[in-house]
Amino acid sequence: MLKGKPHGFQIEVRLGLALIILVLVILNFASHYALFRIKQSLEDQLKNELTEAAVVVSDFISRYKTTALPDSAISRITSEYSLDKVAIIPLTYDRVIALNSGKEPDSTILGIDNSITTDKLLPILHNRPVFSHRRGFSQSSLLFPVEFAGSKYMIAATRQSAILSSAENAGAILIFFGLLGIGIIVYVAARFAHFITIPFERLRDKAVQSGRMDASSGDQVASLINSYEKIIDDLKQKEAELMRLNELTTRRAEDLEVYNNYILKSISTGIITLDRENKLSSINHAAAGILEIQSEQAAGHDYLTALKNYPGLCRLIEDFWDRHRPINNREMTIKMGDRNSRALVVSISPLVNSRGEKIGLSLILNDQTEFLKMQEELELNKRMASLGEMSAGLAHQLRNSTAAMVGLAKLIQKRVPNEGNAHENMRLLLKEALDASALVGRFLDFARPLSLELDNIDFSAMMKEIAAVAREKHHDLDVNYEDSFPDMVEISADSLLLKQAIGNIVDNACQAAGIGGKRIEIKCRIVGGRAEAIITDNGPGIPENIRENIFTPFFSGSPSGSGLGLPLARKIIILHGGHLKFDSRVGSGTTFAISIPVGSSPIMAETGGKSALIRS
Repeated sequence: MLKGKPHGFQIEVRLGLALIILVLVILNFASHYALFRIKQSLEDQLKNELTEAAVVVSDFISRYKTTALPDSAISRITSEYSLDKVAIIPLTYDRVIALNSGKEPDSTILGIDNSITTDKLLPILHNRPVFSHRRGFSQSSLLFPVEFAGSKYMIAATRQSAILSSAENAGAILIFFGLLGIGIIVYVAARFAHFITIPFERLRDKAVQSGRMDASSGDQVASLINSYEKIIDDLKQKEAELMRLNELTTRRAEDLEVYNNYILKSISTGIITLDRENKLSSINHAAAGILEIQSEQAAGHDYLTALKNYPGLCRLIEDFWDRHRPINNREMTIKMGDRNSRALVVSISPLVNSRGEKIGLSLILNDQTEFLKMQEELELNKRMASLGEMSAGLAHQLRNSTAAMVGLAKLIQKRVPNEGNAHENMRLLLKEALDASALVGRFLDFARPLSLELDNIDFSAMMKEIAAVAREKHHDLDVNYEDSFPDMVEISADSLLLKQAIGNIVDNACQAAGIGGKRIEIKCRIVGGRAEAIITDNGPGIPENIRENIFTPFFSGSPSGSGLGLPLARKIIILHGGHLKFDSRVGSGTTFAISIPVGSSPIMAETGGKSALIRS
């Protein structure tokens, strides 16, 4: 480091600090003087008020012609002047002699003010009032001489003054801390003057060593500033270049992030990522939709909180952390509510950074619910197709056989007497043959390909007609119909078949309605471009053990049912591009939901409104 005599800037710094110290000292003395003047003013004010109170007492003595003033007068003076005590003390011969001889005041006088001394009381002998106040205490007293009936007395008045004592205490504290502060300021200023020059000297030495400053220059401060201005200009240029490169890098990173977000939002696979602390760092739309959670609310929360409704997923994540091995294509079913569930295929793999360090995990969810439903429907269609192919010839043969049985039964019935067991047996045989023929006919209706006569019909009007037929057919039933349709809801459908399918479902609901207060509700609405009909009864509900089979042919929950009504209705609705679902609670009734697309059918557009043959 370069050594030498103090430079100009160092002298200026020291002079500046000295000036600051001088200003602070002046301010300190000014504050002391101001506080002293305030204390003196308060003391004078208090002395004047006590003197005024003593004069009033003297006037009362003259008025009442006695020194033993009544209590009312004393209370009035005490209250008006906020006095603590008022007393009239006679200056007896013994008391005056004691004061002149320098003895201590007697107990009567000390009872007024225990800090008063004989020296302070001497002016009272010369008819001058004596004001007494001990520094730091709130009580002040005034002894006021008065002459009455040839005798001398002194009126003693005392009063508390918290402001005056506080001002005196503050003055003492201010003096102490003022002197202490001045010492500290002088010490700190001396150290500060030393330390403030050290950084400058270091900067100057570095500038000289780097060749950016001439040590022999006259004004070293200006030279140092110029050299560092050049350095700052160079830094600004480099900063601008770095900012340009950073902006370019940031833009590329944002483009990659946006592209990555587009991919995550577009794919149907659910993706959830967790960080090292097991908190959700991201969740795409597909995962939020599958799990029915809000991605904004779930992000940042612990997975046990965010996925608390899915304990199976939480256990799978715990198993991954315990074993530290990827989990591939684990099948599981999660509950979405009281009855709905989803079939998922779950994979879990670790997330690593560029250095190969584990920074979390990724959870991949593939929703297989619709796929499994389609698979079930495909299996059902295959079974139905096999059943139709296998039983087509058998059904025709059975129809011929039952027709022959009916004909022979009718012929034999005509030849047997009208009375007796033979006639009754033939009647029963004919009835069973006719029932068998009707059952075979219904089975053929179900198994054969349906030919739809498509036309544009009013779904609202059709549903009102079905409800009216149900009221007419079931007089003991309360059929409640309501819809939120506009004036007309047009669909492309085979009016006869669709009315048969929906009417069959409504008729089943009427038969299942409760014994007491039997009623069904039919509600219609438009949801997402589809017309929906919700049919609800108040019956006993469908038992859990038969719900999976209610659309299976020949399966019926009623002893008198054929087991073909609901399968045929479902077939007709599916052929119209619709859906048929149900929900049932034992003891609370059953709800069937029918959904049909609104508008013209593409089949009808291709065939020009003519019949289209659709095979099951």
